[in-house]
Amino acid sequence: MLPAAIEQERLFVAERLLFEIERRHGLPHPANRDIHPVIVDRFLTAYVPETRDGEPAPSAVEFAFARSLTEALQVVQGVVSETDTGFGAALYVHDLDTGNGGPAGRESTAAGADARS
Repeated sequence: MLPAAIEQERLFVAERLLFEIERRHGLPHPANRDIHPVIVDRFLTAYVPETRDGEPAPSAVEFAFARSLTEALQVVQGVVSETDTGFGAALYVHDLDTGNGGPAGRESTAAGADARS
């Protein structure tokens, strides 16, 4: 189990990122987005579906959390649907531990060097 400070930081960053994604795409902000810290994991995946002719434009960001980048990409593969005529889709995958001194700051790169060096 992670320390409460890391869980709270992940939650804060996730909420801020979702707000910014909504702002960037002109989507309404939910009146009460209740993200429980228990579901928050290391990677935030957010998806704005494409706009399709004859259909209403997306009105919300779809999002999920994953333990790893690979898992986040698998979530995306299961959710994203696209057409040849659609436009305006966006996909974001963000490591919520980057920069906060959390577990990601201590991982090694493929070359074996410390990621903070």
